[in-house]
Amino acid sequence: MMIDDLKTVISQTVDMKGKVIKPEIRFVEDLGADYLDMVEVEMAVEDKFNIEILSDKNIVNIKTVADLIKIIKEKKDIQEALV
Repeated sequence: MMIDDLKTVISQTVDMKGKVIKPEIRFVEDLGADYLDMVEVEMAVEDKFNIEILSDKNIVNIKTVADLIKIIKEKKDIQEALV
């Protein structure tokens, strides 16, 4: 399931500080992630889900786990439409 895979990626990339991954969790405010952490999250997501999302535009737009889920779903839908 995508959310379980995403939880694994995030927990391996960002210090969870005892928090549970939920859609409303904010990367910067709740997890203390910085720009480099977000780049690592995106790279790990790209590897895990076999999609290309890495760009400065995406990084600054990802505030919450829900934002990241939305981008993954959009990229997966585009990929499937091209196949």
